[in-house]
Amino acid sequence: MTSPEEHKKNIKQFLEDINEKIRAGLLLERQKIIGFASSEAAANLLEYYLHKKNVVSSGFQVNHNFFSSTQRAQHFLDFEFSHKEELISLMIKQEEFRDFLCYGKEKRIEKIEEAISNVNRIKKIILTELGEEQ
Repeated sequence: MTSPEEHKKNIKQFLEDINEKIRAGLLLERQKIIGFASSEAAANLLEYYLHKKNVVSSGFQVNHNFFSSTQRAQHFLDFEFSHKEELISLMIKQEEFRDFLCYGKEKRIEKIEEAISNVNRIKKIILTELGEEQ
C-alpha cells in the first residue's frame, strides 16, 4: 500500500523529471521517458485523490492499464467521485500518449507537449478539488 505521502513524493519526482527535460531542451530526445513519467504521474495523482477523498480502500491501486478504454476504466472505477467522467477521459488520453510516445520512432514535439499539458490538467483538477497548492 502506498501512503499519501509516498504518492506526493512519486508525483513530485515524475513531474520534476519532466520539467528537467523541458529546461534542458530534451523533449524529443527523451520522449519515451516523458511518456512514461507523465503516465505514472497521472496514475499516482488519481490514486492520491481517491485515497484523500476516501472513495477507495487503503489497498486500492490505480494502474495505467485501467485506461486502455472507457469500458475498462468504468469497470475498475465503478464508484462515484467528483469529476469522474472528465478525469477518466483525461486518463485515457494520457494512456494513449504513453503508448504513442513510448513505442516506435521519434514523434513530433507537439505530441510530447500535449502529453505534458494533459498531465498538468489532471494535476490541476485534482489539486484544486483537494484544496492543495498547484
